[in-house]
Amino acid sequence: MQLREAAVILGVHYQTAYGWVRQGVLPARKTGRGYEVSNDDVLALADRRASGTAPRQKIRVRNWDAQVDRLHAAIVAGDETVARHLFARLSRGVPLTDLCERVVAPAMTRIGGQWVAGQLSIATEHRASAICERLIAARAHQPQGRPRGVAVTTTPPGERHGLPALMATVCLREDRWLVHHLAADLPADEVARMAAEVGASLVVLSACTADTAGAAQQAAEEIRAAAPGLHVLAGQPGDTLTQLRRLARAVADSSLRSVTSALAAWFAPGRGLGVGAGRC
Repeated sequence: MQLREAAVILGVHYQTAYGWVRQGVLPARKTGRGYEVSNDDVLALADRRASGTAPRQKIRVRNWDAQVDRLHAAIVAGDETVARHLFARLSRGVPLTDLCERVVAPAMTRIGGQWVAGQLSIATEHRASAICERLIAARAHQPQGRPRGVAVTTTPPGERHGLPALMATVCLREDRWLVHHLAADLPADEVARMAAEVGASLVVLSACTADTAGAAQQAAEEIRAAAPGLHVLAGQPGDTLTQLRRLARAVADSSLRSVTSALAAWFAPGRGLGVGAGRC
């Protein structure tokens, strides 16, 4: 439907609906006639408004690097209170996916590099990662209204870093997926069994290192063999949550007829997250 029609359904002025499109609250596609939105997205937003969950006012962050510096300093020092306050302030107007991609991932990447250089201990890296997991998990709520689809997120056997899979969970839930997050280090047959039990159409396997990226690809092949037709995105360091969201929408919209190499090669968010910790 056209955005003007959506504004009528939502009971708001067109400019308000347009503002939600600009802020990412209401997904839309630019056309020659203006903006087109899907019925499902409009109904989901209407459900959120009816339940009292109003769209957040977006905060314009002028200096993302400064936010990364603040979070990095707090989690390296083990100061969870400062980290929590920073997260709470930003999350009032910044989508959690953006916080993960633009603040958490860079901070953890820096910590991973410091660990490799011998500047930080493994214990410090683990503590920082655990703080981030708690901050994110506290806000990783399931979506209201009709879900876009059902997904399972986890890591392949041998990958003990759970943070990237948690960030993938956040990304999908913010995009209205019903996500079953299985934490880390799960055998492929267990993942396939869970996907069948919950009726999932998508499985996301996150990996932080080159070694575990190979394990993710192998696990993806085993899951596909056990559950033909199930879409599996296998990960390695380097790609983004934005890419995950785009590929997951392609699965939900059935715009990809099969799991092509483009889908199979999706890589987990956050290059270098928790480097080396999986070997501890």
